[in-house]
Amino acid sequence: MEKYPIKVLYVEDEIMVREPFVEMLNRRVGQIYEAANGAEGLELYRKYKPDIVIADIKMPVMDGLTMAAHIREEDPFTPIIITTAFEFTEYLEKCIEIGVNKFLVKPLEREAIDKALLDAVKLVEFKKKNEDYHELLELLLDFRHRIIIIIDLTKVNSFDTNFLNFFGLKSHDAFYEQYHDFVTFFKNNSQNSFVYDPFSEYAWIDSFLDLNGIENNIFLNFSRSSDKGPYVLRFHLFDNDTKVGFILTAID
Repeated sequence: MEKYPIKVLYVEDEIMVREPFVEMLNRRVGQIYEAANGAEGLELYRKYKPDIVIADIKMPVMDGLTMAAHIREEDPFTPIIITTAFEFTEYLEKCIEIGVNKFLVKPLEREAIDKALLDAVKLVEFKKKNEDYHELLELLLDFRHRIIIIIDLTKVNSFDTNFLNFFGLKSHDAFYEQYHDFVTFFKNNSQNSFVYDPFSEYAWIDSFLDLNGIENNIFLNFSRSSDKGPYVLRFHLFDNDTKVGFILTAID
């Protein structure tokens, strides 16, 4: 089974239950944080911002529902799965009020766990896509008179018509016919991109991502082509750290 590329916080006070469950989760997700009570769980949540939270109800120090309520105050969208060995109808009203996404009744069955994880992963993916959309919209509004290119690592996701016009491309299809990724594009247009390193195809990306997250770093490029003037090259790193937006501003 392929691992889901997500972070999961698992909160359970009984070590005999927690250890085998963590072992099972390790085969299904990319990163796991474990805690023995709600207070520890809340601290880990605030520190690592996991994609999914799984917690038992009855625990010492702070119970699972109290922890879930605190998380909901800070984040209304993170999927929360509650596990319990008790009849959960007595907690149903409280869970609805908090916004719990799923119940798992102990002893936990593998099929039920896989189904709950899959449902939660779908919510996480939807949330991230929605965040990307709003972030891209804000970026476009902020830089609406400039050239915008959005890439997912080296794969081009989207670019605007200003990009096509600046580099003399007739259409989006014309770009994809000539270049299969952004690295190839910069390699073939190296006179317009001083950040390209011929000894490392990804060096131009690394040079941006190694700037300690400071997005106000700018690079001034004077094109050698007579029909293209100098421009400032900036970048915007999206919150999920997998998409990068490049903004080229022509200098009159």
